[in-house]
Amino acid sequence: MEPPHEPHAPEPGPGPIEPRPAVPGFALTRSSVTLTDLLSKASSAWSRDLMTWVLAMLLYWLLGLGIPFALSFVWTIVAAFQQGSGEPSATFSTVSVIVQVLTYAIQLVLSAVFSLGLWAMAVRGLYGRPMSVGVLFSQLSKIWKYILQSLAGMLGALLLILPPVVIVFLMFVGPVDLDTPMSEIVDDAGRPFAIAIGVLLPVYVYVLTGFAFWRLELAFNDDAGPIEAIVFSWRIARGRRWRIIGVWLIAALIALGSATLCGIGLLFGAPLASLLFGALYLALREGADVPPANTGTTLGRDY
Repeated sequence: MEPPHEPHAPEPGPGPIEPRPAVPGFALTRSSVTLTDLLSKASSAWSRDLMTWVLAMLLYWLLGLGIPFALSFVWTIVAAFQQGSGEPSATFSTVSVIVQVLTYAIQLVLSAVFSLGLWAMAVRGLYGRPMSVGVLFSQLSKIWKYILQSLAGMLGALLLILPPVVIVFLMFVGPVDLDTPMSEIVDDAGRPFAIAIGVLLPVYVYVLTGFAFWRLELAFNDDAGPIEAIVFSWRIARGRRWRIIGVWLIAALIALGSATLCGIGLLFGAPLASLLFGALYLALREGADVPPANTGTTLGRDY
């Protein structure tokens, strides 16, 4: 007779699933945001982290703008000495092209670092998170996204501007050769081209406002690729283009007004303008037809 089987203890089931932490919603939404709310949010974040913003702007001027300017200035002096000593050689001309390409590449990389970094600072400040200059360098992993997005933007701009240029050129200028003076081409095509641009201006404004948040989306949402950020920006702007234009103009006036104070005012005015436009982006993103943002590099780090 077999001994009775002892009851088996139940096997432990899978442990509790840790939910992915949700990004807290922004206090303003696309259905309820007002200009007063935006100005309040922006000014509060601006006054709280003002010195951090000033230091970040100084770094941007010294590195983001200063390095490309210094490289261009040095090479201009070298080229002037070369031209003064006679006709430039083919080797020097080749080197000159290479140097200009490298200078542009360096400028594009620095633009990616500081543009995305400043937007990351704006987002973090608007959410009331602790701030430091380290946030300025939190987007280094997205440099390649910024570059690809810039190339896509240049291609899009070319596709928008090239057709009217070609049509005006064919209708009002006709065949030309290398000996045709540029002044003659401008005299023939200048006025028709200006009229064409004026007629197409509403189309350009419509498209431009659709791309208004492409950099912000790239900085805020770690999951967005270069083209996805453009698509999400278009969805966020849908139905709110007049509001975007209005806030755009106010932010531009703040920046331009601060620039009149010997340029030093930009240390204070440019951050406020960025925060104002960033607040509009966050508000319009709440309720837009876009997926939740992965904010690991902006809100998920401690500084």
